[in-house]
Order: sequence, then structure tokens, then C-alpha cells
Amino acid sequence: MKLSVHGSRTLSDERVKILLLEEIETRGITEIVTHGEPDGVCKVARDMCREKAIPLKLHFLNFKYLRGAFEHRSIDVLKDGDRAIFIHDGKSKGTSNELKLARKMGVPYSFHELEPTEYKVSVGFEVTEDWGKDLEPLDMPEIQKIA
Repeated sequence: MKLSVHGSRTLSDERVKILLLEEIETRGITEIVTHGEPDGVCKVARDMCREKAIPLKLHFLNFKYLRGAFEHRSIDVLKDGDRAIFIHDGKSKGTSNELKLARKMGVPYSFHELEPTEYKVSVGFEVTEDWGKDLEPLDMPEIQKIA
């Protein structure tokens, strides 16, 4: 199954990679299709494919379409995938337009909205549950303080 990857240029931290890896694992993705030029989400996808040896197909802008080059590239990426993932900063017009195209084309997709961050690593997601709730308490003797 081929996953087309779309997203904002302002998002390039670890959260993007985690979302992509989760999508690959849960959907049985065997190939990534994305845009060749943009930074951000698309660059994370390209780098991750290289790191994990995941087959990658890139689409580049074709200026024979002049001002329509971006739209045509997005349509080609969407057509080439079996499903799509959108990772949006809530502001990017390009990602918003691609999401509208996917809906019009009937492409199944996952959508995630993330706040941009100044950090590239160790951002993570907000903790929503207590850790260790499924672990049994360890039977450990009390440690005595030595004075």
C-alpha cells in the first residue's frame, strides 16, 4: 500500500516522524509518495525513507503548467497513493488546498494538526495518561538510609 505524504513546511520535528512511522505500521504501508522540493513534513518523509530503506517516489514541480504547477504536482501525488496523510500547522494554505483535493478525489486520509515548535528534537506529544498503570508493583525491600 502506498502512502502519499503532505504537510506544512513549518513542521519538521520528531512528532512528524512518529506520526509517519505509526501510519506506516498501522496501515501496512510499503511505499511513500511525496513532493520532491519542500522542506518540513515532506523532507522528514524523504529522510525517513532513506533511513528505514522504505521505497520512495517523488513528484517535482512541472512549470509547463505555470501557476498551476503546485496544484498539478499535488494531484499527481494524491493519484499515486492508495491513501494520504496530512500533517498541518493549521495555517498552511498549500496543505489546506491538498486536503480539499483529497476530499474531492475520494482519497482516504489521516489528518493531524500540530503547533509549530522552535525545537527540532525531544518535543514529543502531550502526556495524557499516567505511566505504568498496567504494571504490577515490584516487590522491593525498603532501602535503608545510611547515616
